[in-house]
Amino acid sequence: MTVNTPLVKFLSVMVLLLFLMMFGGFLYVFHRLSTLHELSSGIDMLKKLQQCVKHIAEPEEMVHCMEYYNTDMSKGSQTGGKVNQMDTLIWNRERSHMEKINLGISGALIIQFPGYYFIHSQVTFSKWHVKAPLKQVIWTRKTGQGERTENRDENLLVAYCSLHRNVSVPDLCTASQTGVFRLEKQQQLFVNVTDTSLVNAATSTFRLFKLRD
Repeated sequence: MTVNTPLVKFLSVMVLLLFLMMFGGFLYVFHRLSTLHELSSGIDMLKKLQQCVKHIAEPEEMVHCMEYYNTDMSKGSQTGGKVNQMDTLIWNRERSHMEKINLGISGALIIQFPGYYFIHSQVTFSKWHVKAPLKQVIWTRKTGQGERTENRDENLLVAYCSLHRNVSVPDLCTASQTGVFRLEKQQQLFVNVTDTSLVNAATSTFRLFKLRD
């Protein structure tokens, strides 16, 4: 039996070219998917920045929005596309009654007078999350003073609730938490949730009262 050497070489070259084309196509598709994912993440970041800008009272406060945006972008690059576990709730100035306390652009309540404070937070979720539990966290940030310039972050309260998945009837669940804490001047409070788009704002409340010095 004779072997047609030129034909074998031709077929070998064609098979090699076919594999190279398939590999190149795979790399192209992978690159396109990565680009689309980055574009989607960028759109989400811009939406958060837009939400922050809507609550600006003074033009100078735009700096805080940019700092919040840059921090969020930095977190996104570090997680490498993983689900964003926590989003900060932004306060509605028109529906908020505040006395002797400041409201920051990035969602922070800024303490003006030190003392013991009663905190109650109730967050209602109307949808479940595909990758993370429904969760709310009240956390605090102490700004650096004196020789200590770095900020110190600490969780004060954490609460969870759960919803049945893939049900036809809409459902709600509420994560509530209460506590008394000593807070210092310029200390910041935040309420973070798994995803702000899952929150039912109409039935979510936050109360902060000073009890004593």
